Amino acid sequence: MKYLFYLSILLCSYGCARPQESFKAEKHFSIDSLVVEQITLLKSNQNTLTKTVQIGENIETQSFSADAIDWESELKIFSLLELNKSKFIGSINTETDQKSTSYRSKPDALMSIKFLRITKDKGQLTTIDGYYLDDDAEVIYTSQRNLKMKFKKGLLTSFKIVGTQKVLFTDTTQFMIKGSVN
Repeated sequence: MKYLFYLSILLCSYGCARPQESFKAEKHFSIDSLVVEQITLLKSNQNTLTKTVQIGENIETQSFSADAIDWESELKIFSLLELNKSKFIGSINTETDQKSTSYRSKPDALMSIKFLRITKDKGQLTTIDGYYLDDDAEVIYTSQRNLKMKFKKGLLTSFKIVGTQKVLFTDTTQFMIKGSVN
C-alpha cells in the first residue's frame, strides 16, 4: 500500500505535466536605453530645441534654450517603441540587411508596435522609424503614430511624430510634432 502511494505521487508529478512551449528571450535594440543616453548627451552638450506643433490647422513654433528644455518629456513618447518587454516574446519578426534591422509584429500578435526600423551607416545610428497603433479599445478610442528620429555622429539631430487620434463621437484629430536639435 505504501508503494502504491509513492507510485501514484510519482505518476502525477511526471504524467500530468504538459509540455510547455518555450520561447528564447531575444534581445532587440533598446529604445529605452537610447532615450536615456540621448537625454544625458543633450543635457551635457547644452543643446537647444526648435519645436513645431500642428494640431489640425493650428501651427505653433517655439525655440527653447538649453536650460528650458525637459528632454525627458520631449523624448519619452519614443519609449512606446520599446520591444524588450516580456509580453512581446515570440511576437516579433526580425529582418536584417547591410544598413538596417527591421522589426514587425507577427500577424497574430497582440502588440501596438507594428513596425520599427533601425538604420545605421558605418556602424553609426542614423535613423529610427516606427509605427505605433493603439487600437485596444477600438470602438471607443484609436490612436496611431509614425515616429522618427535622426542622428548624426551618435547625437539626436531631429525628431518627428505624425499621427491621428479618434475618440468615440468626435472627429479624427491629426497632429504633427517636429523637433530640431541645435
